[in-house]
Amino acid sequence: MKKGKKTALLLTILMVGLLTACGGQKQAASSSKKATSEQTSVKKHSKSSQKSSSEKSSAVESTSTSSSQGLTSSSTTTSNSTASNSNNSSTVTRLSVFNQQLRNALGNVILPTTDGLENGSNKLNVRYEGNQANYTISYSVGNTAYQLNDEAVSKEIPYVQFKKTSYGTSSEASAQVDYIKQNDLNGLPTIDLGHNITGYEDAGAGQRYLSWYEGNWALTVHATAVNQQDPKTLAVQIVNMLESYRLPAPSQYGVIKADVNSSYGSRNQLIMWQQNNVIYQLNAHDITTAIKMAASMK
Repeated sequence: MKKGKKTALLLTILMVGLLTACGGQKQAASSSKKATSEQTSVKKHSKSSQKSSSEKSSAVESTSTSSSQGLTSSSTTTSNSTASNSNNSSTVTRLSVFNQQLRNALGNVILPTTDGLENGSNKLNVRYEGNQANYTISYSVGNTAYQLNDEAVSKEIPYVQFKKTSYGTSSEASAQVDYIKQNDLNGLPTIDLGHNITGYEDAGAGQRYLSWYEGNWALTVHATAVNQQDPKTLAVQIVNMLESYRLPAPSQYGVIKADVNSSYGSRNQLIMWQQNNVIYQLNAHDITTAIKMAASMK
């Protein structure tokens, strides 16, 4: 009997020991899994943090680069714009200042708003004489930019002179304009100048004249036959130019007299037009310069 109890007690102790061991293994396994899971989570979090940090860094770099490029582009654009405005304003401002000074001296008179130059506008000089009814304005280019009517300007050769002359009546004014009437050209050889304009050529005594009409304007180009000069080339150039430049509208007559022979200071290119009892006259060494200035009158 005692032997049976001892055996039962041994079996009970063994069972308890086995159960305890199994529980410990399960707990250890569970702890191991938990640790592994936590490590995995930490690694994922670390990778996610690194990725997020990398993306943020790339975004910052991209933003920085974009901002830098934007600033560079903006700076370049501003610089170019400033230079362009500076170049334009230097030309416009100098003539505008002269025009304002001329109007202060002469009153509300019409003046050219462009100097007709391609180069040299920053050294444009102006002098004048007369009053509101009758005046002469000389435009020249020198080595130095002077003030209006500076004494030194009188020594420069004008490339253009603009003149206003007032007469007692409109008839007296119109008599000053050497206007060739259509009847005087009838029967002369004709030349097509383009833009539906017909020119009339008159030649003799070694001279050649090519004339045509545009509105109230009579236009003539002179050339020297003995020098084998042809007036047509310059005539076509003027016709084409007048498609873009609108001349003042004469109240009665207007004339353009251009010459193939041109030299600086000669001012043998003439534009003249009548406004009631007033005659306006531009004399220039280059007809294209004269046309640009006449078309800009305000």
